Formats: sequence, structure tokens, C-alpha cells
Amino acid sequence: MPQSLSTTIKGVTLPETLVLAALEGIPNHFSKSDFAQALSRAGLPEASDNDLVRRLMQHLKRQGLIHYADDTGTWSLTTMGAMRLPARTLPLTPVPIPTPQVLLGTDTDAISPAAETARLIFSAVACVGLIGALIGLNASFAWELGREARQFQILIMVGLMAIDMMRPGFVLMGFYLLGHRHKLLGAVAVTIALTLSPVSVLSTTSILSSSLLLGAEMNQDAAIQEEIRQTLRAEHARLLDRAAQDEAAWRQECARGGCGPVAREREAEFQRTMIEAQSVLDRVLVLSDDAQGTSELLARLVTTFEGLGLFGDGRQILLPLFLAISLELGALFGPALLLRRRT
Repeated sequence: MPQSLSTTIKGVTLPETLVLAALEGIPNHFSKSDFAQALSRAGLPEASDNDLVRRLMQHLKRQGLIHYADDTGTWSLTTMGAMRLPARTLPLTPVPIPTPQVLLGTDTDAISPAAETARLIFSAVACVGLIGALIGLNASFAWELGREARQFQILIMVGLMAIDMMRPGFVLMGFYLLGHRHKLLGAVAVTIALTLSPVSVLSTTSILSSSLLLGAEMNQDAAIQEEIRQTLRAEHARLLDRAAQDEAAWRQECARGGCGPVAREREAEFQRTMIEAQSVLDRVLVLSDDAQGTSELLARLVTTFEGLGLFGDGRQILLPLFLAISLELGALFGPALLLRRRT
């Protein structure tokens, strides 16, 4: 705490406020007469007493507030003295408030109303299509699940379809409530939507997995049928060779001694061989027709997924689960994120 500047000299009490007022009224470099005039202006009647002024200046010098320069013969305030003076404030001057300038046609960040409307339309179409696809997949699952009884089919299908339509609404409501500082209700709405999601993911995964497994079974059946066809083709070629030998033996016998009993026996063997060859050929054609009736696209898709390592070898559930989660995330958060008008 700084030492008080109040003092008594020659029976005259000099309060601190008077001393500070005198110091505040002197120039940077001053003489004893300047200080006496400052004391007089501060309200000290005894300022004309040179001895009193001298003693006061010595007192202030001992306090470290003023300093005498021998080279110039003048007094000046020290840093401590300047710090003891009352803080000076700058005069308040009115600051002009700049008028905002409205620049027409120069805002490059402005959103075009037409572009925003088009974006909302495309977003709405995408969201409706995605939610509709998810509802259709889950409805198919419910229909197959309740196949034993028609009422079960209808009830399960309606229930899953209702859940599919409710979940995006819960997320949309949750985002709206969170944006309006209703954090508890918003969190509850989003939590309900996420809690209902595993049902949809399970049903969608089941339907997609069934389709891919069907494609894998088709590939296995096609491989087995191809092996059978190759075997039958080899058998057909062998029978044709034997038929050619039987025909040659028959004609040779006829040329040798006429078409007697031996020749007729050779002819009968030839006919039996041709019948067997035709039967084998019919089986080959039937297998070829069955192979052409299967879905080649689905089979090739499964083959592609197996080549990518996404299906087969214990990973039959990986790709369907990934697709189901993707559909679920898009249907859940798509409307809440895309159907918001930007301003």
C-alpha cells in the first residue's frame, strides 16, 4: 500500500489531495516557483512561503515522487510520482456509427429459391423411394413369415410397415426438438427410432440373404448339371460310335450273304443303340433347358460377390447385413437431413 502524502510543515497541515492536485498541475519540468504556483492554484494560502514550499519539495523527494536534475537545475516527476497521480481519462467524443451498405446482386453465397426448391423435390423423391423400398422388403419378409395363416401374414406385414413409416418420423421430430432446445424429448424420439431399427435390419437382412443364397444354390445346381451334361455327352458320343459300328456290321452282313437272320439281328442292335443315344440326347437337352430357365444375372452377381470376398466361405451374412444397414441409415436420417430448407 503506498505511503500517505499528508504531512504537517511549520504548523500547516497539507492533505494528500492538495499535494496530488499540485503535482497534477505542474509541467513535466518545473522550478520551485512553478510548484508554489501549483500549490496556490490547488488552494494553499501559504504557497507564498518559500521555506514551506522548499520543505514540502524535500518531503516529496524523500518519498521518491520528484527528482532534481543538477545539469538542468529543474525538477521533474519520477515514475512513481506519475503513478500516484489520478488516472487521466480521454474526453468522450461521439463515434459515428457506420451505416450498413446494402449491395444488391453481389452476394455470391445467396441460395437461389429455384435451386433450393429443386433440391427439396429431388430429396423428397429420393427419401420416398428409399423408404418405400425398405417398406417393401420388410413387407415381403412379414408375408413369408406368416405364410402358415393368412391373418398372421396381414397383421405382421401391417405392423412392420407401420414401424417403417414411424421411424423416420421419430428421427425428424427428434432433430426438430433438439434444434429448439428440447433436448430430453429430442433424445427420447431418436432413441425410440434407433431401438426399432434392429427389427427392420433383421428382416431386410433375411430377405436379401435369402435372395443371395438362392443365387449361390443356383450356381451349385448349375455346376452339378454341367457335370451331368458332360457325362451324358460323353455317353452319347460313345453310343453313336457303337451305333456306327452296328450299322457297319449290319450292312456288311447284308452285302456278304443277303439280309438274313444275322443281318436282321445286326440291324436290331443298331436300332437299339440309336434309341439309347436319342434318350441320352434328350436328357442333355432337358438339362440345358433347365439351366436357361434360371436367373443368370443373380447367379453372376453371386459369383462376382464371391470373387470380391463379400459372400461365401462363411461370409454369407456380411453383404446382406451391410446393405440392410445402409438402407436403414438412409431411411432413418435422410428425411431429417435432406428435407430442411436452407436460408
